[in-house]
Amino acid sequence: MFRFDAPDGSYKVLYAARSLETAFGETLVRSPHIPYVTSTAVKARVRSELAAARTIRLYSLIDAGVSAHGLSFTDLHGDAYGRTQEISAWVHDSTSADGILYTSRFDNQRCVALFDRAIDAVSTSPVAKKIISPAEATVLAHHFGKTYVEP
Repeated sequence: MFRFDAPDGSYKVLYAARSLETAFGETLVRSPHIPYVTSTAVKARVRSELAAARTIRLYSLIDAGVSAHGLSFTDLHGDAYGRTQEISAWVHDSTSADGILYTSRFDNQRCVALFDRAIDAVSTSPVAKKIISPAEATVLAHHFGKTYVEP
């Protein structure tokens, strides 16, 4: 289970970033103490770009929105997901938001966690299920101070 997943599994969440760099960090730089990203991990992923099909309503968990729920950025960016999943359930059950706006813990850029009820809010662009080349992965890994390695 991940940061904003339903604690009871009652809804699904799609995690998306506004840039490839941030998406790469959120999915492949999960352990900051490891100095590399393996080609095996990169090859297990593909990238797809999404397009908004309608206005997307996001509940903000940036700036003061974090402390309004008794969270700190340490809670939001940590590896223990209990509190963030509780907040996700509250947002899902108590608001009409399509998802949550939050910041990446790896490069402080904005990301979204879209609830499955917002399936009509996004569509894939022509860039769908595209592999990340070794050259591209090298640049992306370097962005996070990591080395791209072939096992």
